[in-house]
Amino acid sequence: MTSTAATATTDALDTENKVDRAASSRSLRNRVPGIRRSGSNDEGGFTLVEVMVVVLIIGILLAIGVPTFLGARNRAHDRAAQSSLRTAQNTALIIYTDNANFAEATVDAMSTAEPQVKWIKGTEKSGDPIEVSVTSKPTAVGAAAMSNSGTCFYIHVRSDGSTQYGSSTAKSCTGDIAIGVTGSGW
Repeated sequence: MTSTAATATTDALDTENKVDRAASSRSLRNRVPGIRRSGSNDEGGFTLVEVMVVVLIIGILLAIGVPTFLGARNRAHDRAAQSSLRTAQNTALIIYTDNANFAEATVDAMSTAEPQVKWIKGTEKSGDPIEVSVTSKPTAVGAAAMSNSGTCFYIHVRSDGSTQYGSSTAKSCTGDIAIGVTGSGW
């Protein structure tokens, strides 16, 4: 064989091998997901509609979750103030038991009996759930505590054993107001 004929035969075989390799490469790409030819326009991202659906779902979940969270937070703030008033009620009843009247349930006596609560005079405004404004009379004690949610809670303990509860959004949250409360629940 001449050198020209040998070169032609080699070129033909090379061309045939290239065609076979290209065909097997295409069939491999078709069979194995994720293998793509470089320069292909088939990008595997998300469409705008898919992204918008995900954003819509997240928005709906936030619309449901945020108000629920804020409501739970306000209820927790309210319970802190109510807990302080229950402590005031128990402390006043202890003093009543010792003295047979509520007149001795002064700020100093309440502070001595229960130092965890900040007791203030009934004419002063409570500004915090653990700050309780107390007014005492011989037959009753009134206490008020301001919740961080902005609601003032009142409790009115009487010597006849009854307890009255109340709440308001008034800025004036004092024991003097609490002594006149006549409600049956917060």
